[in-house]
Amino acid sequence: MGDFQDGIPSTAMVDLLLFTLDDRSYALRLERVARVAPLVDITPLPAAPAIVLGVIDVAGDILPVLDIRQRFDLPPRRQRLEDALVMVHAGQRLVALLVDHVTGTIQLPAASLVPVEGVVPGTRYFDSVTRLAEGPVFIHDVDHFLSLAEAAALDDSLGRQRGDA
Repeated sequence: MGDFQDGIPSTAMVDLLLFTLDDRSYALRLERVARVAPLVDITPLPAAPAIVLGVIDVAGDILPVLDIRQRFDLPPRRQRLEDALVMVHAGQRLVALLVDHVTGTIQLPAASLVPVEGVVPGTRYFDSVTRLAEGPVFIHDVDHFLSLAEAAALDDSLGRQRGDA
């Protein structure tokens, strides 16, 4: 029998994409990341929820760009050329997250990820936290980024953009 820690095989590994917002490190599970791209013009989306910065065209697909800074209660700032768009699978949709900088990928033992509720209560947008040499890194839970009301309003706005309504 293999060794287990908290029900996870001690040899299990997790791949993460690391990024920064205001010099703080965050991560996404790499299997949820579709691609990373440089910042492009974001087209406003009328009647979209406040969390939606607008939309971008990626190879003919219209993707909503979500304001991760707002979701994490960080102060707004002007977009910069060095910003990046991280396209992720969030539930049943592909969305883009605007981040300050993608710093790379890392592979860690799954056992090194601690459920965030046990560390910082009330952080529903993160599923776990780990510690690197630079300090703590919160791993974002992309499936819970949008509330049900925000997802419905986004679907409605995107439908109007396409002319469905």
